[in-house]
Amino acid sequence: MDRQALRNLLLDLLEQETWERPEHLDDDVSIREELKLDSVDLLSIMMRVESQLGIKLEGADFEGVTTVGKLLDLFQAKLAGKSAGKAA
Repeated sequence: MDRQALRNLLLDLLEQETWERPEHLDDDVSIREELKLDSVDLLSIMMRVESQLGIKLEGADFEGVTTVGKLLDLFQAKLAGKSAGKAA
């Protein structure tokens, strides 16, 4: 899944969680300050991401993840790891 498809998925999940669709979801958007997500919101979204993408996310994965770009990087890395695991 490419980065734009992941961004669109995240937009959809944010809308489901917060009942609002962010106007923009650029890489530099702050998860906590601009999207106003608390840890409960983020946990709920991450559970939905795990289910939709078939990946496993750990709490430690989120250390240093403060922006949408870093979150998308995390998703891409997990998807790449999943693909590499299947190929091996």
